[in-house]
Amino acid sequence: MKHENYLRTLHTKDRGWFWFGSTVVIQIVLISVSYLMMNISL
Repeated sequence: MKHENYLRTLHTKDRGWFWFGSTVVIQIVLISVSYLMMNISL
């Protein structure tokens, strides 16, 4: 029973890290794209 709970929390933590990483990557991409667009327009 204890082992099962450990695996479940580990899985949830992995999913959280996955969403966190995705959000960070998307933000970095958006920032770099807007930066490039500003440089091109200027």
